[in-house]
Order: sequence, then C-alpha cells, then structure tokens
Amino acid sequence: MQNLKFFRYLAYSIEILVFFVLSSTPSLFPEIFGATPCFLVALSITIAVFENEVPAMIFGVACGALTDLGFSNSIGLFTISLTIICFLLGFCANNIIAANFYNVMLSAVFIIAAILSLQFVFAFVIHGYDNAGTYYINHYISRIVQTILCTAVFYFVNKFIYETLGD
Repeated sequence: MQNLKFFRYLAYSIEILVFFVLSSTPSLFPEIFGATPCFLVALSITIAVFENEVPAMIFGVACGALTDLGFSNSIGLFTISLTIICFLLGFCANNIIAANFYNVMLSAVFIIAAILSLQFVFAFVIHGYDNAGTYYINHYISRIVQTILCTAVFYFVNKFIYETLGD
C-alpha cells in the first residue's frame, strides 16, 4: 500500500504544479469582475481533508509558498496560514468531522474568505491606499467566490484521487 500512497502524493504534486503554472500564466484565464481564482488555496484545502495532519501540512506549505511567490515574490502570509490551516483541517477531518462535501465547502467558505481578506488587509489597508474598500468589493469578493467554486470542483477531483490511490 505504500506504493499507492507514493502515487497519490505524486498525483497531488502534479496537480499543484499544473495549477501553479496555469495560474501564473498571464491572460490564460479571463478575469471575472477583475479577479481570477486562487487555485492553490482551493487545492490545499481539498487535499488536507483527505490526508493526515503531516501530509496535509506539507501540501499546505507547498501551496502556500507557491501562492506567495505568485502573488508577491516573497514567502509569508499564504505559507504560514495554509500550513496551520491544512494541519488543523487534516486533524479535524480524521478525528472530529466527516470529510464530506458539505463540511468541506462550509470550511472552505470561512477559510478562503479569511485568508483572502487578510491578504487584502496586508496588501492594501495597512499601506493606506485610497479607495481600498471599493477595490475589495470590485476585486476581492469576486476572487473569494471564484475560489470557493473551484474548491467544489477540486473536492471531487481529489476525492477521486484519494479513493483510487487510497490506503
């Protein structure tokens, strides 16, 4: 069974790399209301609910670091927050809650809204940009909604990977 675990982790890694490249390619995805989804945030959440704490945390670190590099060319907010959140999600999904679609989506709504809003605060509010609230409404709300919708798709993809290559 260790062999299948290796291939499952390999599938997750390839998925992460493919969506990092796709999200980093300029003008590949059209901006809807001025924003594109954060694929790697959605991926990390859906991977974390199917894995134990340590693998979930490792994939959270990977997704967070790549998201930070894609957004700001420095490692920080997404790396730290996704590491902690994915560890906690992995723990909760294996010990406390069922990893079903509704629980994952409910968690994703709060997690994605919190992380992207926090990123907005650090990127715009603290720096004192004028009309930051308007920018949040015009761009970040759209990004949050799109990322939540991507989470629904990634849930089923990663559930298939986990069930096919699971323990």
